[in-house]
Amino acid sequence: MKMYAGKSMRLSFCAALLLLLSLSLPASARITAEVDRTDIAMGETLRLTLTADAGERPDQISLDQLEVDFEIVQRSSSTSARLIGGEQSITRTLEIELSPLREGILTIPAFNTGGRRTTPTAIKVSPEPEYALADELVIFDAAVDQNEVYVQAQFILTITLQQAINLDNRAISEVDIPDTYQEPLEQKSFQRRSGGRLWQVTELRYAIFPQKSGDLLVPAIAFSGRELLPGRSLLGARLGRRIAMKSDPISIRVKPVPATFPGDVWLPAQQLTLTSSWSTAPEKLSTGDSTTRTLEITAEGLQGSQLPPITSLGGSSAIKGLRFYPDKETIEQREISQGLEGYRLQSEALVSSEAGNWTLPERIIPWWNTKTDTLAFARLPEERISVASLVAVTDYTSSDPLTSAIPPGDQTNSTRMWQIGAVAGWLVAMLLGGILLRGRHSATPVSNSAQTAAQARKVQHFMSMRKACSTNDPSAARLAVLAWGRNQFDNLSPNTLNSIAARVGGELGQELRAIDTLLFSTENPETWHGARLFKLLKAYDDGPASVPEHELSLYPTG
Repeated sequence: MKMYAGKSMRLSFCAALLLLLSLSLPASARITAEVDRTDIAMGETLRLTLTADAGERPDQISLDQLEVDFEIVQRSSSTSARLIGGEQSITRTLEIELSPLREGILTIPAFNTGGRRTTPTAIKVSPEPEYALADELVIFDAAVDQNEVYVQAQFILTITLQQAINLDNRAISEVDIPDTYQEPLEQKSFQRRSGGRLWQVTELRYAIFPQKSGDLLVPAIAFSGRELLPGRSLLGARLGRRIAMKSDPISIRVKPVPATFPGDVWLPAQQLTLTSSWSTAPEKLSTGDSTTRTLEITAEGLQGSQLPPITSLGGSSAIKGLRFYPDKETIEQREISQGLEGYRLQSEALVSSEAGNWTLPERIIPWWNTKTDTLAFARLPEERISVASLVAVTDYTSSDPLTSAIPPGDQTNSTRMWQIGAVAGWLVAMLLGGILLRGRHSATPVSNSAQTAAQARKVQHFMSMRKACSTNDPSAARLAVLAWGRNQFDNLSPNTLNSIAARVGGELGQELRAIDTLLFSTENPETWHGARLFKLLKAYDDGPASVPEHELSLYPTG
């Protein structure tokens, strides 16, 4: 008891010290700088947006460096607030409209605040274009970025309205191109000086994906509006002449899939990457441990739905001794300067039921590079999996808070005695448990070796859960509970915490759902403590009968 009290005092002191340190540290600030365009012409404007949180004020940042290459045409600021975990989070934004002072490659400099620094951005400035004749006040047209494209590949349709006068009731007809999938992109508005006039420019952009090969026609797009005259009448705004215009139709040649393409899924992209990461290094596992492999595909010029599913094993057969359980999957697309970028993420939980060494096969995805018009391959190299035997239960308790309080000499002797007693007790209990089970279920056609293997798996699952809970690691606890659930409810084959929570119900179900909420929340994560989860799991399953109760407690004292 004296040793336990001393250790508790040390833990309390450390916790208080960590709390004081966390209170003394400033909140993590974030500042970003984004532009709406990186390729403009002289006389045009672009929009720079500075965003900051954690009390930083972008409207107080010095813009002297910016004014070396740009004229600040206009600026505006805004503030938004929201509650995150009961605390208010404030985000401040500064929007700056800029006009370049010269041609060439100009740089939006880095901005500093609160010890944080934004990333510089290069802006390409072309000579001033000659768009309009002297008598033209409204220009309306449509253009595509390429006139020849592969089937299911992306091309960009840009509809541009330029006006040197004020317009009211502006309307543009819907884009309706047969045999295509269309995705609207962000609308852009800016100013342009040309022909001695200041023009207001509006761009509507669409990512278009033709669904069959052959000749494709982008039909004429119609625009209508009314000129808004200076001054006001008794009835309100003074409206002038009605303006109606149409763009020219555009012909596009859609090429079929090349006969030499070897893949099962046609992937015409500007760039495609395939990456892999592990939550725990696969060569540092022990029997019963779990790790998560995350596979990601990113492709410029494709939708997320076009990307194929990917697994560690691919089309090969299962590997004896290794089991992969599908976990989180994400399919989405995001807008980039070149159009759309597809993204697919697949997480897999890997569990080994035995010690050994394995090799996961190389994963290859063929795709077609539309920039170079050539076949390309995205590759993941072979992965080595190494799982060591579970030597002793003490591997999971060597870092427990109480054992680290024993003086070095006493700790060595105590640990050795504890190891001998634990292993002996474990073997005797398993033998007695097996005899009792055999006598109780003699009518069940299950061999003693099968019962022993099942009991060993049960022990491994509880040891994995105990390790994760004692270190307050929610990710590891989630994987351990998934493995436990698959063994516990093999007839249901649950592969999510929600499905296990629905099966067990009660407080344990609530605790399991809380882990998913914590791990997948977009807000700031809260601290998680595993003692309650382990207590509820033990109460539900009564623990493995072959392991003494003191070995299954979260912080054993024996």
